[in-house]
Amino acid sequence: MTIRKRLTPALATILFLLTAIACQVVVIKIFPAVTGKPLIESNAYILTRVMEGYLIVLSVLFAIFTRFKIHFECFNPGRERIKKDLIIGGIMSSALIVILVIIRLVQNQLFPEIAQRPWFGLYLTTYMRWFYPISAVLQELFVKGIVEDNITASCKKYNKHFSVWITALFFFVLHMGYDLPMMFGAAVLCAVTGYLYENTKSVWGSILVHFVIGFVPKILGVTP
Repeated sequence: MTIRKRLTPALATILFLLTAIACQVVVIKIFPAVTGKPLIESNAYILTRVMEGYLIVLSVLFAIFTRFKIHFECFNPGRERIKKDLIIGGIMSSALIVILVIIRLVQNQLFPEIAQRPWFGLYLTTYMRWFYPISAVLQELFVKGIVEDNITASCKKYNKHFSVWITALFFFVLHMGYDLPMMFGAAVLCAVTGYLYENTKSVWGSILVHFVIGFVPKILGVTP
């Protein structure tokens, strides 16, 4: 029997998640030796780019040899679903931007060094920010159309809460190369957009929210 026939969707999904985490552990361990620098916040973007690369390869391999699937339908679940998804995602993104502006105003009053920062700057040469729009698409496809959908497919009975929070837990562990606040932030973002995805099965709203929360704080000078 082939691997595809031997592995049930549930076993294939579990094996994929464990393999992805194992790959992340290996990358973190060899990071200092390869780059010549310790893994810190200022160079963690390298870890993210590497992670995106090996997860793409891993997803393709599992899709070929097991019952694990890449659900590209998340990009086109139907016009009405996409419209609903973008409306909700747009509202959430607008609320996030308002909150970030308020945070910046408060920071200006409390920290003189932050008040000196410009209110707007793309900083495209910093941390490969020019790649971030593509990164947001790749990560949301991976998290929603690959991980979350396969967890759902592997369950005997549909339970969106189970799918959302197991995916969020996986995303939390996958960010083990970052500090704990970043790990928790990634998990919360994953859970919030996960519920949005479960209601629309469109990934575009999640991509929009992901982009705003990851790109705009630097633009507004909220983060260094």
